[in-house]
Amino acid sequence: MNSFSALELQAVQAAKNQDWPAAIQINQQILDENESDVNALMRQGVAYVQVDEMTKAKAAFHQVLVLDKSNTLAKKHLERIKNHQGISLSSLPSDEQFIEEPGKTKTVELHRLAGKDQIAKISVGQVCVLKPKSRYISVEVGKVYVGSLPEDLSSRITKLMKEGNEYACYIRSLSGSTCSIFIKETLRSKKNEFVNSFPAAKSQLSTLNDDMFLADDTVPFQMEDVPMQVVNTDEDEEKKLDTYQITEHESDEREREMPEADDSEP
Repeated sequence: MNSFSALELQAVQAAKNQDWPAAIQINQQILDENESDVNALMRQGVAYVQVDEMTKAKAAFHQVLVLDKSNTLAKKHLERIKNHQGISLSSLPSDEQFIEEPGKTKTVELHRLAGKDQIAKISVGQVCVLKPKSRYISVEVGKVYVGSLPEDLSSRITKLMKEGNEYACYIRSLSGSTCSIFIKETLRSKKNEFVNSFPAAKSQLSTLNDDMFLADDTVPFQMEDVPMQVVNTDEDEEKKLDTYQITEHESDEREREMPEADDSEP
């Protein structure tokens, strides 16, 4: 792998980790080698937006259009900047953003949602920032407040972040009244080596236990294996269905003991 390819991967990884100063620095190294690299210019423009350097962001997108007049994405980004709207991180493919990893990822519907005007400024796939507050974690895109994590999850993630864990966050879905985000654990501290950021819910564990209990459903259910009454002492024997089977000989004897019916008319 040549140095250019290595730098490109580092730039993408820095963006995934929301390390925008590093992303800007690495993309600039790429542009120093090749000032006509459209992909690097696009990543650079998006990174500048995340740190609120709008003048530099516009310059990067304008340079893209100088090199590629038909680049609709650059035009779209410039239009969104003009309208004071957020910009998605185009360097992250959606299928890579939302890969589920048990214990390390979670989709969460935000609480304390921002107003419609603020929500209109963001888009699906956009990178979020998690900012711990006193009772909850605030979710922001750039400097725009979007919503907050539920208090129980906020408490857990705040503690893990204080102990060294790191997380990436993306807008996963949007509607008029709801917004969900995708959170991914990107670094687990040594202290939390055996601690999942997002443990399975009790309902999931219950379902798992039920599945385990019912896993061997191929064994036939035999009535003769079921005791007919409770055994009260060690000396008692389990009385099973076969205990109560009447032999043919006993049946004949019982019939003889029964009085014959009187067929005569009264």
